[in-house]
Amino acid sequence: ETSAPPLSPPAASRARIGRPGMRIFVNNVDSYVGRALCADLRSALGQENRLLGTLTDDSAEGMAELVQSLSVRRVVKRSDRKRYFEDLLSCSLVVFDLHSADMEEVEQVVKHLKIATLAHDVTFVLVSSVNVWAKTKKTLETVDGEDGEEEEEEADDENGGSGKAKDRPKPLSVADLDGRVPSEAFETWKYLETLALSLVSKERLRPHVIAAGILYGNGETTFNELFKAAWLTQSTHAIIHPGDNYLPCVHVRDVARLVKTVHVRDPAAPAVGPYLIAVDRSRLTQADIVKGIISHMSKQWDVPTIQPEKADPSVRDALTLDLIMEPAPVMASSSFPWWSRDGIVANLEQVAAEFCKWRNLRPVKMLVLGPPGSGAEKLCERVAERYLHADPPHFTFEDILEQAMSAGTSAAEKLRAKVTRIRAKPGGKLPLRIRTKLVHKRLSSNVCRYRGYVLEGYPSTFEEADALFTELVPAEGEEEEPPAEEEEEEEGDDEKADEPPPPPPEEEEEDEEDEGKPKRRVNAAVAPEFVVALKSAADTCKARIFSGTARGPATEEEFRVATAEFQRANFTQDGSLVTTDFFTETADTHVLQLDMDAMSEEEAFQAIRVHMESRGQFFNYLRSEEERCRERAAQLQVEEQRADETRDAARREREAEEQRLRSQQTAEEAGRKQVIAENESKHLDAETHPLRRYLLANVVPTLTEGLSDVCREQPEDPIEFLAEYLFAHAHEAAGSMG
Repeated sequence: ETSAPPLSPPAASRARIGRPGMRIFVNNVDSYVGRALCADLRSALGQENRLLGTLTDDSAEGMAELVQSLSVRRVVKRSDRKRYFEDLLSCSLVVFDLHSADMEEVEQVVKHLKIATLAHDVTFVLVSSVNVWAKTKKTLETVDGEDGEEEEEEADDENGGSGKAKDRPKPLSVADLDGRVPSEAFETWKYLETLALSLVSKERLRPHVIAAGILYGNGETTFNELFKAAWLTQSTHAIIHPGDNYLPCVHVRDVARLVKTVHVRDPAAPAVGPYLIAVDRSRLTQADIVKGIISHMSKQWDVPTIQPEKADPSVRDALTLDLIMEPAPVMASSSFPWWSRDGIVANLEQVAAEFCKWRNLRPVKMLVLGPPGSGAEKLCERVAERYLHADPPHFTFEDILEQAMSAGTSAAEKLRAKVTRIRAKPGGKLPLRIRTKLVHKRLSSNVCRYRGYVLEGYPSTFEEADALFTELVPAEGEEEEPPAEEEEEEEGDDEKADEPPPPPPEEEEEDEEDEGKPKRRVNAAVAPEFVVALKSAADTCKARIFSGTARGPATEEEFRVATAEFQRANFTQDGSLVTTDFFTETADTHVLQLDMDAMSEEEAFQAIRVHMESRGQFFNYLRSEEERCRERAAQLQVEEQRADETRDAARREREAEEQRLRSQQTAEEAGRKQVIAENESKHLDAETHPLRRYLLANVVPTLTEGLSDVCREQPEDPIEFLAEYLFAHAHEAAGSMG
């Protein structure tokens, strides 16, 4: 086995790789594995090597900056096949990764290597996957002895101390190569592995197939959604049934280091076999990994178990593996330059930091100070809503204290009793040590470490800031001590809480005391990156509070006391240090001063945004300005549509009401006309009664008799006959009238 770089290779190896550096071909340099390969191979052996390679998309534009950052000298285009193979054969190391490669392209390359005439020694490395072993027949073994001691303890904890060991798959190694059986999706991968291994007999060509475990690190692929949900504190994690399956994993940088180690070999060292299994030394189950990520980066919660068919198809095959595999002998060597030997869970601090770096995730740590009634809470809410996603870590000291007292533990009950006693005394306050401990614990939580926080109104004095945001510097030769466990506070602290702070010592005495004091430094893990100090006149603050536009004390007396306390801590007349002095002088942090009486809330918020983003915009899975504009435009469109619908509904309602009124008016008019007609008819009837009597008495009798004679005689001219009759009897009618 060879030692880790930068040891110089022997002369024979130097002759093989040439000077001044190796020519290395990496397929898809911009892929997940490709980037890791470029990072480790560009300066292998302490020399600048010439990297050539392809991109995952030949037509991609704007890749010049990325290619330069990877130290790739030239991008090879696939369109010119002749030049493509010439460049490939000019290199002493050729690496193809099946995770991002086109299978037909790999097949063509292997077949071309098989018939090509090589002018120099070439190492061909094909990075494959342990998924090619997914369906391999397994033999179960009972965990016992030292190997199973740790697993048994974990099983005891989870199962209530049953002490019963679980059977697990017997480890597979290269000796089981011929019996490997892939899952259906990886049949082609196995074929390409076999095809690459057939190059063993080719002169001047040394082929190696690396069966890589589930890859992690450098921004993640398979575990990306797990890390993303943990960073966002989203309770979307799930374990695919059964969850106790073993996942062979490996850090992507360890795969790159294996490629480098395999190629740059001391001829005197034992030969490296053509098939290598690249896995770390951990033996972790799926549940171990999922719960480990949550425990390290997020809030604790019970992770549900789901059936495989409900799992994300893109990661289902990887997360349902159940294999334990032995790493290749070259990785088992003590000289192998491991990056993450003990696995993802043991190295979560490092792996999570890589995830944040590669995904451009930065914690937003902000402190906003201001007098009561200055409107700090509204600015904090807006910053938290914009930069810290759902359920943002925005809190005040009172919020932290209330949650600590509501924890449901005996310590919480004691804290509540202590707070009750202190609040019963005017001006009582918890001891500085307890206040610092409570806030420090919150700022050290997983959510605050990775997403950040917006802390409102605390610390309110220089002493509180110094206690909270600094830590002791370990003496030379001493290791940094881990954070101490929570201790119960002594009852005597209550009395100390009521004592006024001691007067500041004379300068000479202070200098003498400082010499013997342990040195302190800013604790970057919890200290804020951004500090905002608000200014506002007391009368304006009071007006805001009592008009309901700002939060603050409930009574004028409480407001007066709180304002006086703030002014004593931040506007001293004797030159003593104020709260903001800690950040400007000790923490070397710029304090953004905002006069809330001279600007609106919107103007203040925009000033804070400019201040924060002056050091670079936050990615943090935030919506871009373009997305926000599109969402706002869509929201306005929806609002306009709703307004139009409301107007249309109102118009239709008005039209219906008008139609109803018209119908009612028509019906009423018809009723009136009918009444008039009836009245007219009755009137006419009433007026016709005297005329009828006259006719019946004087005309009808004579006329009736005349008509009767007409009927009896039936004359040829009845009208003439009737007229003569009436004329003849006219005197009778006249006599009756007289």
